[in-house]
Amino acid sequence: MTMPHTMSMDHIRNNLKKEQLLEGRYMEIDRENRILLRKMSDMMKKPNPYTKDAGHNNPTSLNKDGRKQALLQITKDNHRLLRSIQEVQPVYNHKKWDEHYANSGNLLKNCCQYPVITRLPRQQSSPSILMRMETAGGDGTAPAMGAPDAAGDDVKYVLKEGKRIGETYYLVEMSTDGRTLNISAYDGDTQTSLELVVGEKNHRQLYREAQGDYSLIANRLRVEGERLKLKGAGE
Repeated sequence: MTMPHTMSMDHIRNNLKKEQLLEGRYMEIDRENRILLRKMSDMMKKPNPYTKDAGHNNPTSLNKDGRKQALLQITKDNHRLLRSIQEVQPVYNHKKWDEHYANSGNLLKNCCQYPVITRLPRQQSSPSILMRMETAGGDGTAPAMGAPDAAGDDVKYVLKEGKRIGETYYLVEMSTDGRTLNISAYDGDTQTSLELVVGEKNHRQLYREAQGDYSLIANRLRVEGERLKLKGAGE
């Protein structure tokens, strides 16, 4: 049961081959570590390619000069166009338009027999002019009073006022010679005028119903198609 005598020999107790293999393995590991350390040191000394300016890393374009010349030409053309727009003289002159409009208005006034009536805003419309139509008898056949000459044909304007008829704003004028009532509605947008003549009988009836207020009579105006009509009276 005692230990063999061979165990006291050095070549039995120490495995020299194994130690030699381990030593070679350790040397190989040290050599690879030095190589890796050298590579890491070299990489740290080099500048970072991702932090450098992008222009230094871009490849040179073969069409760079051509695109640069084209851009310069476009810029030059834009400057020339801008200079032409700034220096060009206007074709239309609003001052001449105003002078021409004033001259046309003077010519129109000289050509017209009656005063020229243009569209007026509602707040600047002429006030209503009331004219009494009292009769001498009770049959309603006598001429109206209030005119300078009852038997003459003098026409008096009894209303000049802006009225909205339907969806359109008209300048309404009413004139009478003491018997018939002439109504005209002028549309300034379309430059058209509608006319209506009310007979003496219907005129007197409307006058009595409105109690002499022609503005109330104007409120009864209607436009049907292209005709001016008065609600509650014939033409």
